[in-house]
Amino acid sequence: MTQIDFPEIVLKEVRQSLLNTKTRISTAESVTAGFLQLACSQMEGATEIFAGGITAYSIDTKINTLDVDAALAERCDCVSPITTEEMALGAGRMFHTDWSVATTGYATVVPESNGRLFAFVSVAYKQEILLTSTIELCSTIGMQEAQFRYTIEALEILNTLLKN
Repeated sequence: MTQIDFPEIVLKEVRQSLLNTKTRISTAESVTAGFLQLACSQMEGATEIFAGGITAYSIDTKINTLDVDAALAERCDCVSPITTEEMALGAGRMFHTDWSVATTGYATVVPESNGRLFAFVSVAYKQEILLTSTIELCSTIGMQEAQFRYTIEALEILNTLLKN
């Protein structure tokens, strides 16, 4: 079995920031396929700070569970900054958390990605989007490596926002 090593210092800092502010986090993932949920569950005392997450791969799940706009989702293959923002807001509502993080994008090169590997990450606080970022990777990276790198970047973005 392959071991997944998330950056321990980032997890500790995220955990401490959430504890200090008495807030909790939730996730809505597509491209990271549950890696964010796994990372959050690895934090000491995770039940105090991590309410839960959803891995929403299908368009129908994103629309029906996270309230993603159906027309936009179909036009962009559910890969857009707006879709990621709607996913983050949906997770916050679903899990009743102050903080929520969402990811969507491509872990492999497909026709819809125009030969590129990229993802969007959105972070919301109290149902307000604080940041949406694009992560670009080399198109030759393997799928699991891409998912892992997107997850690490999302955690680092969250950590930066929690410190501000």
